[in-house]
Amino acid sequence: SPEPNHSRPRSAATCYFVLRSSLVNSLNSSNFHFTKNLTSHISSLARRSTVPLPSSTYIMQQTEAETTPEWLQTAKTGYGTNEDEDFSSPNDEGGNQSSLPFLQRAQSASIIISILLSPVAIILVSIWASSLGGVSWAEGEAKRVFNWHPVLMVSAYAIMNVGALIFRVSGTSAYQASVRSARNTLSSTPTASSDSKKRGIVKFFHASIWSLSFIFGIVAMLAVIKSHNDPISGYIANLYSFHSWVGVLVLSLYTLQFLVGILAFGGLLSGRSRRSNPALMEIHKYTGTYIHILVTVTILLGIQEKEGFVQCAYEVDSADLVPLTNYGKIPYACKISHGLGLVILVMGLCTSFGLARFPVL
Repeated sequence: SPEPNHSRPRSAATCYFVLRSSLVNSLNSSNFHFTKNLTSHISSLARRSTVPLPSSTYIMQQTEAETTPEWLQTAKTGYGTNEDEDFSSPNDEGGNQSSLPFLQRAQSASIIISILLSPVAIILVSIWASSLGGVSWAEGEAKRVFNWHPVLMVSAYAIMNVGALIFRVSGTSAYQASVRSARNTLSSTPTASSDSKKRGIVKFFHASIWSLSFIFGIVAMLAVIKSHNDPISGYIANLYSFHSWVGVLVLSLYTLQFLVGILAFGGLLSGRSRRSNPALMEIHKYTGTYIHILVTVTILLGIQEKEGFVQCAYEVDSADLVPLTNYGKIPYACKISHGLGLVILVMGLCTSFGLARFPVL
């Protein structure tokens, strides 16, 4: 009789690991047809082999765990599968406290604070302009004409701030939709169809708000040009400060961002949408966030420059070691502008945090 083939179990085990490695690669490349055939070969090999091999289902589970990103695995194992369940469940299935609810609450609080500070900024800049003589558009009143610049710029920033957060507030942002989709996919729960009508309404308000901000910005720039070229009040040089250079750059980026949004996602180019060009949408969201940061910095630079003309410094007879004791000597207009600057700074920080996309979410 022929000698028993002692090499068969070893060969089968070797083939199993080779095929399993190929299965991982096939999952990474989304070649599911090849994966299906490969698992059939593994099952056939397991039936012929004397060495017990793992089932194809087990292999699929293992390879899925290896190829699934860690944050998606967390989403799969850390939260319930009920479609109506709040995604910010405080505990995962293992009873461990998750960082997701804290981040969601912190972002929600930041968004609320930023939106509430928007009208506060408009009120403060209006009081500041009033303390500097008010506003006008008549020739011979260059200083009052210039006051339109901070009023309109801060107002544009405040409403732009609301426009940037409106998708998060309404729960219709693409990021929030992707989080829900990832959870439902991993938990084998059917994903509910998105409310396209609601998102369309929110997108309309988003575009309208940014359009209004764009108009405010253009008129604010015209106010500077008019006040600096007034033949009665006297001519003043243009674009001599760092604030003006940064301002022109930021306004140019804002205009480009605005045009891309209107043309690419406003339905003006053959009805294109974020789904038809996801790469451009990611760029649009990325640049939008940083334009908001740049606008924040530009406004702070403008406040600092204007305070230099107002002359916020006060005279002292000795070393000013305790400045708080001389707080009353600071001009009223400077106190208002200091408060305005702090409000703008907090708004920028809260909005940036509110728009952040954390991997755990």
